[in-house]
Amino acid sequence: MPPRKKKTRVFLYLKFFIPALVLALVTAVSYTVYAVNAVTKSNRSLLAIKDFPKKLPDNWGKVVSLTWKEAQISGASGSLNGWVLIRGAGLPGIIVTHGLNSSRADLMDLGYRLWERGYNVMLYDLRAHGESSALVTTLGASEKKDLLAAVQTFRDMKIPSPKGGEEILVDPNKIGLYGVNVGAYVSLMVGGEQDAVKAVVADMPYDSVREFAHLRARELFGLDNVITNGLLDLGLQINQGGIYDTGTVRSQVANYQSKGKSVAVLIAENQSKGLQRAAEAVAASLGPSVCERIDIPKSRVIPLAGKDADLYNERVCAFFAQRGFPVLPLSASAAPGSPADAAKDAAAKDADK
Repeated sequence: MPPRKKKTRVFLYLKFFIPALVLALVTAVSYTVYAVNAVTKSNRSLLAIKDFPKKLPDNWGKVVSLTWKEAQISGASGSLNGWVLIRGAGLPGIIVTHGLNSSRADLMDLGYRLWERGYNVMLYDLRAHGESSALVTTLGASEKKDLLAAVQTFRDMKIPSPKGGEEILVDPNKIGLYGVNVGAYVSLMVGGEQDAVKAVVADMPYDSVREFAHLRARELFGLDNVITNGLLDLGLQINQGGIYDTGTVRSQVANYQSKGKSVAVLIAENQSKGLQRAAEAVAASLGPSVCERIDIPKSRVIPLAGKDADLYNERVCAFFAQRGFPVLPLSASAAPGSPADAAKDAAAKDADK
């Protein structure tokens, strides 16, 4: 009789344990699939991107006439579309990378202000944003490779020379990068790896793709624990084909410090505490010899316009001019193109140093 009771007890345990285990597995798989889809989903901008540069505000272009061209970038995410604002051959270049749920059009005003200061400027769409064909973001994994391709495309770009033939548009050793969240992370990663990059402005960056995925899950679902984060990590590893762990900003600190690069980390009051702490940690890891922390009221994670945008853009432009590379002062009488004169002046300034 006792053995039979023991068997009955085991049977009862299994009767309840197995369904509970199955339910737990189904719940775990369902959460993982849902979380991965939610975290990597992009809300594309519906703005008519191709027509945007032709519809500039009335007060733009009064200093000098804006010259621009479309660009195609062959990156890890396929062909990415962009604009290049042409200031003149041989001048420094800045690549502008937008953030999650945005597009290059949302940062056209910043790109214009940088161009107005005397820089050549490239703006492009991240994968799963704007006109890009990819359906989901990888939160920085593939985007890092795309930015590397954008840097090379920018450096190789040529424009017609007044003397005939062609000349290189951008000074290949004076590249600046600007980015917002996803764009900020990849800008800092690429900036550490590429000697051509001398200055980076990062709006609300994070240290790794894994960290940002966990922060996104906390904001979307209110979950931040070992189990849910582990399930999300596993799902993203599978979803992204092993490229999930694409490196940390901390791993690039030595490159920034040894090569004399300059960084500004913008930390916004209107972002969550979790995102603020992530950006503060990035700034602290780079150290005061490299990084200037700039506290701002609003991040360009959200669209900015009017005085908010003007103040923000001025902070970014001032940093590049002061800690990045000097640029030519523009005057109302400046010629629209004058690439040859601009290149001569830039070379003369370098020679005087």
